[in-house]
Amino acid sequence: MKTNRLLNLFLSIILFTAYTSTYAGSPTISPDMLIGNWYASEDHPEQGNIETYFTINADNTFSGSMTIDDVSAWQYAGTWSLAGNKITWVYVESNIILLQEDMADTDVIISVTDESLTYRSLRRDKESTLQRVR
Repeated sequence: MKTNRLLNLFLSIILFTAYTSTYAGSPTISPDMLIGNWYASEDHPEQGNIETYFTINADNTFSGSMTIDDVSAWQYAGTWSLAGNKITWVYVESNIILLQEDMADTDVIISVTDESLTYRSLRRDKESTLQRVR
């Protein structure tokens, strides 16, 4: 009986440790690391070369543009907020009509350095890396 209790306690500690290292260990991102100009480029098999430039401002606003094969496709602006490692974008301006469900988006920031920002889009479940523009 005592052996079962010790075994259960040991397994509980292992499971708790695994849980906290997986879920509670999310990095806290400094907002200062996000401020600046960012660029991403993707060769899409159907649409062509997609380039995105955007600026994250210290006043919690952002703006940007997207081109597809060097043709302007989207200009946008809005506000952003950060909670731990999750950044939420709220679009308040767009040259294309956005559905209500597309007016806000949340990404999980995996890492941010002086050179790059890697995140996972919760909507698309896709990891992407942006390059800082100097």
